[in-house]
Parts: sequence; structure tokens; C-alpha cells
Amino acid sequence: MLSNALIIDDDLDVQLLGKMLLRQQGYDVVTAGSLGQLARQPALLNAELILLDFGLGEFTGLDILNYLYDLHLKASILLISSCSEETAASVITAGKAMGFHMLGFLPKAKLLNDLVLFLEPLQSAHKSPTSRDLAKAIREKQLFLAFQPQVDLQSAPHPGQVIGVEALVRWQDPERGVLYPDCFIPLAEQSGLLIPLTWYVIDLALQQQAQWLSQGWNLNLSINITAAFIQEEGMLEVFDQITQQHQAVLSRITLELTETVGVECLGYASYVLKALRERGCKLALDDFGTGHSSLTQLYRLPFSELKLDRSFVSRIDQDKDALAITISIIELGKRLGLTVVAEGIETAAQHDMLVEAGCAVGQGYFISRPLTAGAFSAWMCERSQTHVMSAQNESMLARCNACRVEVCSTANRST
Repeated sequence: MLSNALIIDDDLDVQLLGKMLLRQQGYDVVTAGSLGQLARQPALLNAELILLDFGLGEFTGLDILNYLYDLHLKASILLISSCSEETAASVITAGKAMGFHMLGFLPKAKLLNDLVLFLEPLQSAHKSPTSRDLAKAIREKQLFLAFQPQVDLQSAPHPGQVIGVEALVRWQDPERGVLYPDCFIPLAEQSGLLIPLTWYVIDLALQQQAQWLSQGWNLNLSINITAAFIQEEGMLEVFDQITQQHQAVLSRITLELTETVGVECLGYASYVLKALRERGCKLALDDFGTGHSSLTQLYRLPFSELKLDRSFVSRIDQDKDALAITISIIELGKRLGLTVVAEGIETAAQHDMLVEAGCAVGQGYFISRPLTAGAFSAWMCERSQTHVMSAQNESMLARCNACRVEVCSTANRST
């Protein structure tokens, strides 16, 4: 059962009532009355369940959601408020778009009677998995991949061509449903299962590449790896075996180093990464600009791609500083000869700003959410039809314009 809960509300009565009700359900409960208190006491955010008020003095529940999103925190969130149903619906929609598990809306007047009804399905569905569960999942092949499309932002005359995907692991647990990486990657790290999990993901990804190649889809495939993975003894030998087994096209594989804080021995890391580059793989430095990566690693390790973190991208249409940093990173990547990939594109405005800034590749919910292999195939077919129709419409428009020019010329000659 979930153990940690946080109530974010500036109403003392609601804090006390919520604390009492949650403790009766077995939760360890803390409270906060403002965004400032959360900033001063970040330990409060170590919660799996958050009860969130919409009105918090000068801030709102949306400000809190943006704050949690910027910190890359994930939680199940129940909106408790006296706001209207319409306002609550917009907040819930925004929270879901950020990737939070939004439980719904509970008016404060119904808190005493209905809170337990919200918690019962949550408790049964979110029992924390154990390392034994994860080991079993790997052994019994309960893990699968979702693929988030990446598009060329600069190609002409039709920008938006799908050039690749990022492979993202999911766990189809028979009791808990689909679990996302934030639920089990920390568990894998703590239990020594991260390396077996990474090899499992690589195997799945290469199987999928082989299938797509047989369909004539020569897509780039990005796979996440960690510092611990590249430092694993015998890693290159096993990599050679698995890629040869699948007859992988390594020139279409990008290995994304998801955290470089663990790369303590740059000399050895450089040797392994250069060996991967020599085999044909591209290498990406992920989440650049968040503090988990450094200019030293960018300079000394043989990266070919720079991934611009979503914490900047998601705010460039609202925050001039985020836009300035984004443009600077894009320019830095260009000067170093790196392909810059922006992740987390959520709006048309963000997309257009990145195109104007010269960013090469983009991905995010504005383009597509991560899709299972089957859903991705359907999405690609639909997108191809749309692009064909668009090209046909442009061709028809060009012919119409040519006709109009000819008609006007004829009319002018006749006069």
C-alpha cells in the first residue's frame, strides 16, 4: 500500500481533516500551505499521493503542477477544491498532459464522505512492486516498448518527416496494469537489475528494428542506456553478440546516455563510447542543461547528438529565459557539429519556435505520444495518407495558380 501522502492546501481545517482520513487508510501524511513552503522544504514532495487545492493564495494548483513537472516528479494527484467543475476539468487535463496520474476532482464539501472511494482503487492498483516482481517480469517477458516518433523540423518542402523513434520501456504487470519507468527503474538500480533490464530492452528494440526493416521502414531507433551499463565488464562483447544475432543496422541506432553524473572515469567511458561509434552507432547526450550533464562530458566524450531537455522546451512559449537558453543550446550544438533533438514539444507555438531557432529534430506530445508498435504502424499509415493528400492539395493549388496566371495573361492580351 502507498505510504506517503502530501496535502497541499492553505485551509487548516482541510489539512487536519485530510490528515485524519488518510492516516485512517494507513498513510504517512505531511502538509503544505503554499508553493513557497514546498520550495523551502523539498522533502515534503517525497509522496506518492498528493491532495491538491486549486486556490493557494497568489498561486494556483496549476502553478504547483508546473513546479512538480519541472522537478520531474510523478505522483497520483487528487484535486480537492471549491472551484467549479469546469476549472477542475481544465486542471485535470493539464495534469494528464504533464504525465501525472490525475485521480479526479473532489469538492471539499464531499471530502469526509467520498475520499475513501477515491483511495480504494488507488491502493489496490499501486502496491509497490518488489525486486522479485521485476526479476520475474524480465524472466517472463512482461516488459514491452512504446515508441515516441521523432520528426525532422527543418526538411523542405515538407518539414515533419518521421525520421526515427525513441524506445521507451513499459511493464505490463498482471496485477497493477501498465507501469512506467519511474515506478521500476529506481527499483532496478537498487536491486542490481538495471543491467539485465537494459539488455532486455536492447533485445526488444533490435527485434523491432528488424521487423520495420522488413516493411521498408528505415527508421532511426534511440535506446536509453546508463553510465553503469557502459562500465559493465564485457559490455562490448555482449553488444556484438546481440547485434549480430539480430543483424542490426547499427548506423540507424542511437544510444542515449540518460545520466552522465555516474561517468566517473571519462577515459574508460570515452574508450567504450568510441568503440560503439566505430561500430556505427550514434551517441546522444540526454537531458542536456538540467545539471545531470556537463560541458566537460560533452567535450571529451564522442557524442553525435544533443537532446534538449523538456524542462526548457515546455516553457519556451511562456518564458523568455527558457527560450534564450534553448536557442543558446541549439547554437552550441550546431557549433560542435551535433544534431540537436528537442524533447517535450507540447504546443504548436513551441514547435514553430524550435523550427525558427534551427533545431534539427523534435519529439513530444504535440507530434505524438509514445505508441505501442501496432499503434505506431497505424499512426504512420494515417500520417502518410495525410501527407500524400497535403502534397496533392499543394499540387492542385499550384495548377490552379498557374491557370489563374494564364487566364489573367490572356485577358490582358485581349484588352
